[in-house]
Amino acid sequence: MFLILALKMFYWLQKNLPRIVISPSFAVILWFVYGFILWTFYVSFTKSKMLPRYDFWGIDQHFRLWSNPRWFTAVENLLIFTILFVVICILIGILLSILLDQKIRAEGFLRTIYLYPMALSFIVTGTAWKWMLNPTMGIEKLVTDWGFTDFTFDWLVSREMSIYTIVIAAVWQSSGFVMALYHPAHDAPSFHEFHCNSASHIYKEL
Repeated sequence: MFLILALKMFYWLQKNLPRIVISPSFAVILWFVYGFILWTFYVSFTKSKMLPRYDFWGIDQHFRLWSNPRWFTAVENLLIFTILFVVICILIGILLSILLDQKIRAEGFLRTIYLYPMALSFIVTGTAWKWMLNPTMGIEKLVTDWGFTDFTFDWLVSREMSIYTIVIAAVWQSSGFVMALYHPAHDAPSFHEFHCNSASHIYKEL
């Protein structure tokens, strides 16, 4: 009897081990991501200001939000960032994957260069690009020190252009990840090639 129970437990664990391993991460994501999304959505219908208050107040907070001109600026910046970030990352990722698919020299070196930013945190990436785009110590200062005194690159301190500096940093960090997603698709054989090779192999065996 004990042996039968042990075998049943073993088979149950073998069948459900992936679910058991994933369940803690799933529970954490469910609580700290989607749970707080729902909490924020509920709080938006209360009289909360700096600290949350749970007295239901209706949609007055939403009217106040949409009547604030800063909200429209934030929505505009979000749309600019989303469109440029997605489009540029996909284009650069596809071009890099096609380039690496040509079996060029130093393929591993180039792949490391473009995948390295993925290993950096957003804080490190933001700090590095803040230094490079700072007019007093970054690209502008370097070019002016070379003798091009009329050169200006002050996007970081420009109200109209600062959102594009965030796009530059985000694309630099994420385009290698897009390349890593598309590159295996170029290396893998097509569905037709796979079945042709399989059929020829079976024919030879017969």
